[in-house]
Amino acid sequence: MIKYKAYALGTVCMLLFTACGNQGSTVLPPGEQGVLKVETADRQVITVNSRETVKVVPDLAEIIYAVTTENKDAAACQAENKEKLNQLVETLKQLGVEESSIQTSAFDLNPRHDWERDGAITGYEAVTQVTVTGIPLEQAGLVMEKSVESGVNQIQSVSFLSSSYDESYQEALKMAVSQAYKKAQALAEASGCTLGEPVQILEHASNDRYRYTNEAKLSRSAAAMGNAEASAADMAAVMPGEIDVEANISVEYAIQ
Repeated sequence: MIKYKAYALGTVCMLLFTACGNQGSTVLPPGEQGVLKVETADRQVITVNSRETVKVVPDLAEIIYAVTTENKDAAACQAENKEKLNQLVETLKQLGVEESSIQTSAFDLNPRHDWERDGAITGYEAVTQVTVTGIPLEQAGLVMEKSVESGVNQIQSVSFLSSSYDESYQEALKMAVSQAYKKAQALAEASGCTLGEPVQILEHASNDRYRYTNEAKLSRSAAAMGNAEASAADMAAVMPGEIDVEANISVEYAIQ
């Protein structure tokens, strides 16, 4: 039967094991967990968690626009909004953005009230939200500049993506598996056990909001945008920094 005691020292947890015939101790990094357990007489395992991150410089941008129009007549307001939206789409196509990368993500048509006159309706406001994805990062400034010139009222957000996300995630997974083995080995040695083969590996859900994989579309867009005439000095500054690609796993090792 395994006995263990846990002593909290600040943010570091020290685990003392009496198992496999010997005694020992090990210190785990803050926030990490290791579990030594015996489920049956024939099944003795160590379970460890491992989380690793790979930093990547993004190469793509996603831009969310808002096209807003106002008019006293609802139908006229909507028609003006549609006209501005068509101008935006045409501008994006001329810059090399494919139509499949342009999505109308929201539309609202609301009355405007004069609350100083018992809430009387004074007109209408139409707002169309447009999401554009797969923009090569070096062209994002040009796309934003030309979009505003075409009649866009708001740039609501700019997000950065990576076309090499999958490769970076696989690298993070390998790092996580390697770190899991080191932690399990430390726990086994501290408790006087011999570490065996992994008997179960669980991959936990990852946040893949930075993932973009349509490289064929990317190459065509980049070529088309490269032909657009614009001075780099006139473009909006785009500084993407780095994004984190994280892998989170749990590994169960047999012990003797």
